[in-house]
Amino acid sequence: MKSAIPQTLALAAVRKHLEVHGNFDRYPGNVTLHGLARLAVARGDAETIGEARKHLLPYVRGERPFHVNFPNQLCGGLGAAYLLWKGHLPEAREAVRLYAKQLMEEAPRNPQGIFSHPAFPGENRIWIDAAFTVTPFLLFAGLALNEPAYIEEAFQQTSKTRHVLRNPENGLLHQCQNFTGQLPGRISEDHWSRGNGWGLYALAELACHLPADHQYKAEAVELFRNQLQACAAVQNSEGLWHQEMTEKESYVETSGSGLMLYAIGAGLGSGLLDPSWGGRYEKGLAGLLAYISGDIDIYHACHGCLCPGQGTKLDYMATAPVVNDFHAFGPIVLALGQAHILGIEQITRSHSK
Repeated sequence: MKSAIPQTLALAAVRKHLEVHGNFDRYPGNVTLHGLARLAVARGDAETIGEARKHLLPYVRGERPFHVNFPNQLCGGLGAAYLLWKGHLPEAREAVRLYAKQLMEEAPRNPQGIFSHPAFPGENRIWIDAAFTVTPFLLFAGLALNEPAYIEEAFQQTSKTRHVLRNPENGLLHQCQNFTGQLPGRISEDHWSRGNGWGLYALAELACHLPADHQYKAEAVELFRNQLQACAAVQNSEGLWHQEMTEKESYVETSGSGLMLYAIGAGLGSGLLDPSWGGRYEKGLAGLLAYISGDIDIYHACHGCLCPGQGTKLDYMATAPVVNDFHAFGPIVLALGQAHILGIEQITRSHSK
């Protein structure tokens, strides 16, 4: 693929996700559907909005199962809440309300109040992946339903999780705490690409969409900018990021790269970043195309990964990339959809791969 029109490639990635995996029934599907929902709202055409509604309504109506960590995913998660907020999915109102309330009242928490892994009750296992799962959903639900408590919780979940998992030496995020079965409180040693992408994704949604007069708006913007600066410090010459972000000999990882590029694009679109960030964004998009074939096969995405081995850097580096992993598509849809929103009409890849 020598060049691509961003919106065309983003829509093709949604359809390739469905072609390869047959459904959106796991949490990475929430990311793809959120990307589609954002693009549909930006385009404003009946066809794309109809496509987003078609994929989301079976979850909203409870007609399709969903393999969940948290109950808000059952109704279509981020995409459903976003389209409800934007006025294109009124059918989701009661489902979004139900699952937001259930999340607030029933999700397990660690002593700091951070949502912990439901499969391990009482073990206080927290992981950065949860931030993107719950934060944008609660934020969009709160905005759509006029529920300030949901918006407050959205900020608190990501802010607290970042505080625990952030490496103070370089500002990057580790993936998780209490998953190795060793000393209580032990944090994984990684600076995993997709994990940092998950955290930055959640922070971007807060920074961009919290109301201007919200008490946490300024703090959210500061956290977003600081986290982005930490990630930018390890962006490679292609404009992308490696599986272990601090180790350039580890492979380029496309799902985390896509999420971080989306965050840059979202910050540019909201006026939260200086226009000079545009060069990093466009360079990264061009680099990303080198890992996407003309048939929209997406290479170099790490497969499902939660504290492999003992959670060392080497354990993460040894977690191999696969073609068309379930996690591969959503970040591409988000990053390329945001390029369309910013008015980028064409991207030419920087080199052959």
